[in-house]
Amino acid sequence: MQSVEELLSDLIAGPDADTLLFGVRHHSPACARAVVAAAQEWQPEAIAIELPTDLDELVPIIADPRTEAPVAVAIAGGQGTGFYPFADFSPELAILRWAQAQNIPVHCIDLPAGAEILEDEIPEEGPTIDVEQLVGQESWDTQVEARAVGQTWQQVRRAALGVGLGVRLAEHTPDAKTRAREAHMRACLQDLKGTRTLVVVGSYHCGGLFEGPAIRPPVTPPAAVSLLPYTFAQLDSRSGYGSGIRDPQWQQGVFDATNAEDIAEHTARIVTEVARYMRLKDTPAGTGEVAEAVRMAGDLARLRRLPATGRREAIEALTSVFAQGSVIGRGRAVAQALQAVMIGDRRGTLPPGAPVPALLSQVKQLLAQLRLPAGETDRSAIVRVEPFKGGRQLERHLALNRLQALNIPYVRERSLGQNRGLENRSYSAECNFSTGTAGALGVCIAGATLEQAVQNTIANRIACWAGDADELLYLLDTSVSCALPEQVAACLDLVDLDLSARASFATAVRATETLLGLSGGREPAAVLLPEALLERSTQVAETLSAAAVRELPGIAGSNEFSDAALLSGVNGLVESHQVRATSLLKHIADAGSPLMRGAATAVLATMGSVEGISELVGSWIDQLAGSADAARTLSGFLIASHGTWSESELFDGATSRVEQLSDAGFIQILPRLRAAFDPVPPAERERFLDHLSLRIGTIPPQAAHPDTLAANATADTAAAARLRALGLMDLALSPATRWRLALGAEPGALSAGAGRFAAALDELYGNPGLDPSGESDGRIGAGNEPGTLSAREWTEEITMLFGDDHLQEIIGTAASMGRADVVENLSLDAVRPSVELLTTMLNLRGALPEARLRKIRPLIEKVVAELSALLARDLTPVLRGVPSTVPTRRRGPDIDLNATIRRNLRHVTMIGDTPRVVPVTPYFKSREVRTSPWHIIVVVDVSGSMEASTVYAAMTAAILTGIKTYEVSFLTFDTEVVDLSGHVDDPLQLLLEISVGGGTDIAKALFYAGNLVKVPSRTAIIVVSDFDEYGPVSRLVQRVRNLAESGVHLIGCAALDDTGAAVYNVGIAQAIAAAGMRVASLSPMQLARWVAEVLS
Repeated sequence: MQSVEELLSDLIAGPDADTLLFGVRHHSPACARAVVAAAQEWQPEAIAIELPTDLDELVPIIADPRTEAPVAVAIAGGQGTGFYPFADFSPELAILRWAQAQNIPVHCIDLPAGAEILEDEIPEEGPTIDVEQLVGQESWDTQVEARAVGQTWQQVRRAALGVGLGVRLAEHTPDAKTRAREAHMRACLQDLKGTRTLVVVGSYHCGGLFEGPAIRPPVTPPAAVSLLPYTFAQLDSRSGYGSGIRDPQWQQGVFDATNAEDIAEHTARIVTEVARYMRLKDTPAGTGEVAEAVRMAGDLARLRRLPATGRREAIEALTSVFAQGSVIGRGRAVAQALQAVMIGDRRGTLPPGAPVPALLSQVKQLLAQLRLPAGETDRSAIVRVEPFKGGRQLERHLALNRLQALNIPYVRERSLGQNRGLENRSYSAECNFSTGTAGALGVCIAGATLEQAVQNTIANRIACWAGDADELLYLLDTSVSCALPEQVAACLDLVDLDLSARASFATAVRATETLLGLSGGREPAAVLLPEALLERSTQVAETLSAAAVRELPGIAGSNEFSDAALLSGVNGLVESHQVRATSLLKHIADAGSPLMRGAATAVLATMGSVEGISELVGSWIDQLAGSADAARTLSGFLIASHGTWSESELFDGATSRVEQLSDAGFIQILPRLRAAFDPVPPAERERFLDHLSLRIGTIPPQAAHPDTLAANATADTAAAARLRALGLMDLALSPATRWRLALGAEPGALSAGAGRFAAALDELYGNPGLDPSGESDGRIGAGNEPGTLSAREWTEEITMLFGDDHLQEIIGTAASMGRADVVENLSLDAVRPSVELLTTMLNLRGALPEARLRKIRPLIEKVVAELSALLARDLTPVLRGVPSTVPTRRRGPDIDLNATIRRNLRHVTMIGDTPRVVPVTPYFKSREVRTSPWHIIVVVDVSGSMEASTVYAAMTAAILTGIKTYEVSFLTFDTEVVDLSGHVDDPLQLLLEISVGGGTDIAKALFYAGNLVKVPSRTAIIVVSDFDEYGPVSRLVQRVRNLAESGVHLIGCAALDDTGAAVYNVGIAQAIAAAGMRVASLSPMQLARWVAEVLS
């Protein structure tokens, strides 16, 4: 049995006097310096280097003095794709530059990229070694890099060979690819026998270069090779790109240093830059910490008997001094600073005359093979792609998807198209190869082939994923559509391990649909993915289905059309969740927001879980005259039906109600009916018109509720009076005319009188937008005449046609859709205060210049004042304190029996055999209000979904401030925290300071709030949020747990409005509730009662 020392001595000696074996790591500053020193002293006649033989012709360009590192060679062949990055501190680049300067020939000896590996040709061999004497598992940094300062090249070489040998002996027999590579290297080295050769290969391979067969592949197909500019960010091993190294900027500084003093200066620069970065990110870091970190790094090096500070010592010193023992908070800030500073932002450049990037050549060739425009001189073409046919059609589909994933401008327009609401299995794409296409491909540094570039790009984004659910869904969709199995597997891992526990309803449904489409054959690229991956996608879809059902209560109060549209996705969930899903849908249909009630009803109808749908939908038409909620309910039903309503008997009840109304009654409900159909795609409305043309007049009348009929009769009378005043009393509205008005369709077919109503509503609803389905024939939309009504004229027209009751509702909708000018024309006296109107006006701050904004400030002030007064009237009595009593001898209406008996026990007399207490001194009850100093911290999420809650939170905080014994702090947050406590007593100023929109970082807000806590047991933190946390949920849960354990009273308001209906992330809310925060959907009154209860 040969000892490790003997094996190492054999490697150092080499097979003969003409061969010097130098083992390296691909990015090693120590080896980069030492290998050049060895070459200068040993003076070889040839250099043999571990690079594929395909790169022989590229070596002069790589070593060109005008090539500025980092650069990378991308290569694609029979073995797949490979990446070979080079930096100044790469030993391979260092020796290539020296060889070119000395005119020494260089031989690339690694296996060609196009070689086919046949395992039977490579016998499995391996020495029998006593592994007890191995070098150990110390890292390369501690064994080679940190000890290299001041050492000779012979000492560095010995250490490097020793580490490589130790790793090799610790592993099992090398795999087939490694054995094939080493067999090829042996064959190439045999050709160099008799030549004084310096062999530069990875230290792991050195032990396998001189024993075993020398085999070359018989046939080697050509490989695509490209030299690309690279960046330090890509070179860092955490980027997702292969063959990287940690902290390139640190390694560059070590390479540039010549002695221990230089490395000490480099360490000081790095520490100073880390401190500067932390200060830029608002984390304190001063000169004291810098000096201490530099001192500690040097001390660690001396304790470990190292000649200079190494990377490990620098990182340990920085994390110890700057992070101060914190894993999150400062610890995370230090980690971010270290990553930014020690990676660096250097970018390489290629020399003039470098060959055309292989990616550009390969893509042109691929597009030509697919009969697509492949050059700047080719005309653009509209091609039909039918990927499910396979073959060339599938290859076209993949090529277009991969170009899109790389943001290469090639497809001008892609129309998926639909057929009666169902997606087609083919699409049309307008393709154009422009100079922009060539330019984007030329500067793309992700790979040498289209497939490799997409793989590397998506892998990099997956590696850098920071928790954004939408980003992960995009990466999953892209990986699936581009047929990238490794990236699909990585996304599935992240979805399963991270996203499923905190996914919102929308995220869970979208991800489930993607995965079920993958395993269910709805995704054409699925045929190129392994069967095991398809099975895994089904398993993850099961988990996400459970998450989607879990989140159903969280969207019950939603007013977003997108949530209504996604609700139908519940119907496609796997069978194991259908029972619970049905139960929750029924609850939403009964108690959800108006929009979600309609959507849930549509889904239940599709599932066959509810009866009498036609009558129910018809009743919503009856309710339109008295309630705007009915319009939202009808919209929810139409949206969630996804077009099936247009030819379904379920809508017959609504059809008959519209036709049976009197003309005046129809005019009364027309604005709300038009609003109900506005979010419905034009193609669906056109199909309904076509269906209606065959059915008008065939539906028997249905009776409405007597109360509804009475309300409608009153509305009819008012509407008839307006029509008479306008001279439109003789206007006859046929069923066809009514539906054209309601649907916003075929304006040219309307009479002059009916056209006046249509024109007034077209000002708001006349632009249906683009039709993504491609089905619409253009019948939906306003007339061809340009709009001529000013905001004032339009408001007057609405008032004349529909009455004052509809004016504010229509104006509010118009403002929320971008018609800021109409709000300026509202009368201060006519405004009815509402949270909806207030949020609309507040949102105009970014849409209007200050001069015009001044006009609506009185409106905002009036609405805030009246809403605050109404809220204060209800809340103040609750918050003033908890009434209690104390005994007193002062006479009052209520006697305190307990105190009277207790304090008169000495006045006892016997009456017969029974002792009796004589109340000589009676005591009465006197009311007392107990007060004590409390600190209430209101933390408000100002992301886009929290508008109404933000208004109520501001007003509630102002009311809390009015209680003298409460100290109130008011914080708003999205991804940043803003302390508005200075304005908390003025709700108007507070609302004007709040900027709604952005992400959600609750953990960061709680960290700030925690810093405001002085006496935990006398502090209450109220968090108003939808709990759709952007960052890691574990960090948020830990933050909540820490506050709860310290004694702080915590409550989370998933909604704070007059309805108490919330839209929130159920999974995250459950997690923080388990950590110690009470979570509920509250009205301001309920919150006030909770505050009074806790603070009593």
